[in-house]
Amino acid sequence: MKYMLILLVLMGLTACRDKIDTGPHAVHYGEDVCERCRMIISDKRFAAQFIAGSGEAKKYDDIGCMTDDLKDAEGRGEKSLAIYISDYNTGEWLDAGKALYLQNGELKSPMGYNIAAFGSGEDMNASPFYKNGKALGGFGELIK
Repeated sequence: MKYMLILLVLMGLTACRDKIDTGPHAVHYGEDVCERCRMIISDKRFAAQFIAGSGEAKKYDDIGCMTDDLKDAEGRGEKSLAIYISDYNTGEWLDAGKALYLQNGELKSPMGYNIAAFGSGEDMNASPFYKNGKALGGFGELIK
């Protein structure tokens, strides 16, 4: 009976180990460092992250840093399990595939890609950067 209990505990630990958290991971602003440019992530309006196939959260200070890293990873045959972008207005994590993107030099993102993400067309259109900005296509357009 004792061995059966040990076996059940070991099986449970193995099952837990195999589950990968694909939800957005916390970013510690002012502490975490961008995977690409190595700058400290300090502005939540432009933060981004993806969950690598290994389960590791790769965090970025600028949407452009992440899209460049995703292109490189794709070239190496690596997969991402989930991709998240910070909503420019709220700082909430958005599924990158559902977000809307706006580019405007006046946005002044950390690395100068000057791309912001919004959770709705209404939010994007209400942005003061919309009038002189360029509405970009979906996330697939960003990583071409």
